[in-house]
Amino acid sequence: MFLEDTFARGASKLLAFGEPGNRLFWLYLLSSLLLAILAYFLFRGKTDPDDRPDGIDAGMFHYIFDPKVFFHKSAIQDYFYFVINAFIYYGLISQVLISQQFIYKIIMFTLVKIFGAPETAFFAVTPLTVAFYTIFVVLVFDFAGFLAHFLMHRVPVLWQFHQVHHSAEVLTPITVARLHPVDMFITGLTLTIFGTFAIAIFAYLTGDIISPYRIMGVNVIVFAIFLIGYNLRHSHVWLNFPRWIAWLLISPAQHQIHHSVEVRHFDKNYGFAFSFWDRLFGSLYYPRRFEKLTFGINKKEPNPFPTVLSLYVKPFRNAWAIIVPRDGRVLRRIGVAAWLALAVAFYLGVYTVSTAERGYVPPSVYLEELTWTEVRRALDEGYTRIIVPTGGVEQNGPHMILGKHNYVVRETAGRIATELGDALVAPVIGFVPEGATGPEPTSHMRFPGTLTVPNDVFEALMIWSIESYATHGFKTMYLIGDSGPNQPPQARIAERYANDSRGLAVYHIGDYYAAHGQIDWLLLQGFTQEQIGSHAGIRDTSELMVANPNGVRQDVVVLPSAEGLGLGSNGAPDQASTEIGEEMLNLKVQAALRQIRDLDQSTALTDALRIE
Repeated sequence: MFLEDTFARGASKLLAFGEPGNRLFWLYLLSSLLLAILAYFLFRGKTDPDDRPDGIDAGMFHYIFDPKVFFHKSAIQDYFYFVINAFIYYGLISQVLISQQFIYKIIMFTLVKIFGAPETAFFAVTPLTVAFYTIFVVLVFDFAGFLAHFLMHRVPVLWQFHQVHHSAEVLTPITVARLHPVDMFITGLTLTIFGTFAIAIFAYLTGDIISPYRIMGVNVIVFAIFLIGYNLRHSHVWLNFPRWIAWLLISPAQHQIHHSVEVRHFDKNYGFAFSFWDRLFGSLYYPRRFEKLTFGINKKEPNPFPTVLSLYVKPFRNAWAIIVPRDGRVLRRIGVAAWLALAVAFYLGVYTVSTAERGYVPPSVYLEELTWTEVRRALDEGYTRIIVPTGGVEQNGPHMILGKHNYVVRETAGRIATELGDALVAPVIGFVPEGATGPEPTSHMRFPGTLTVPNDVFEALMIWSIESYATHGFKTMYLIGDSGPNQPPQARIAERYANDSRGLAVYHIGDYYAAHGQIDWLLLQGFTQEQIGSHAGIRDTSELMVANPNGVRQDVVVLPSAEGLGLGSNGAPDQASTEIGEEMLNLKVQAALRQIRDLDQSTALTDALRIE
């Protein structure tokens, strides 16, 4: 299971180009390309050779995609390193960062011990509060990144690991991943501690977990920073900001200077996003004009790592040589071996602690695919959370089967449970409100095959399901509905269990349906609102293509309708695809996971405030 999970996590990293939260998201790469084209035209008109980058005269395409850069030995190292690091980071190191909940509880415990448990919130959660939090959390994260980066350069032992990143002789957007695992771990842990502190401070002051303003699930400020040429920081394309912008933000050119082998550029421009940290620490360097740069660690030996393997191993040897004198050769070799053994043991230990299985993984996350003894064992091993999905049987135009929602929500619920690591998925509840019956049916009930129940019957089904799972020992339940009419009843049920005396926690995960950002994503792909539609269009069809390909009819026969029912769908379902479907499902899954994790932190806050 360890190897399977490591592979799965690593493989997800390789899909970074489709994740808005990743710096290599395609939209950020596209915006960087547009800015690179702008930079090309700005330089093309200059006549002074000292003001013209190499390759300008060869044309725009050659300048931006210079083969001497992208096929350089150093760049090829980056490509291999990117793939290998995906598995090291997501399979091992990211497990450490799951400790955010533990760190959060420590911080909240400390705040309550020092300042006491507040009887009422110091600040109400208003749009202004959320705006301030959005800014504050970015500032804290950015300072944490600056501090970790500063220490990596100034502490000799840490520099041995960070110089892996600086050994790149050419810069491409992939160079951002040229980081030694020790570097990733220390930076990631620093970001986790400082970021969790920011979350805890606001939680203590407001009594609630605040979500920042987001675009496509990403903090709006971070989204903007990634959009304005962030990927040009690791490139040969010179883009410097005007001085009035550089007062606030580090430009791509300034970060390229940070990679320069020139002595005057050493230890300059540590900042990730904001430049005022460098100004405060005296490390800011602002170029007044274009500077031709050579990249690497130093002029004598820009890249001391001849192979990909040496990028991983040599820093350990160098770091140990600093700790142990040169004449202690045998001791040094023993130490390096012990260091590596401890590192592997540590990663494996953290993995074991941070996953719910602790020796047992149920054969499936789906409750209906387990035996009763497997369910009991899963509960004993910590699988006390369950997702209760609701779908529906309704018309979806002439091209899709009636059970679309059931297939889609089962697929997404399974992905959510897998990501959580300690949750199972209940059978999909397919009897949901779909309109009125009788001589004059309403909504989807006007179409043959649709099934409906009144709201009170639907709520009764939900309640009896919840009580069944509670009887067996499930403690936390997440209601996830894939259809609009399911949302209000689910919210009412969650409210009903808000103060359950048994400690049962029932949550309506409304963000899955209402805050997933699917339409924003499709608009960015160039689709119009009319093409996207609202029912059985691009989104629904693409999702079902992934969840149940056989549920989408390729040869549609549309019967004439004397009742004027129409097709029962809108938008442009003919433009659906499995690629779009994967993105649509992922957006729903990530929206649900964000809300669930916010709820987890809110629970941790409540627990901390009860300590007194």
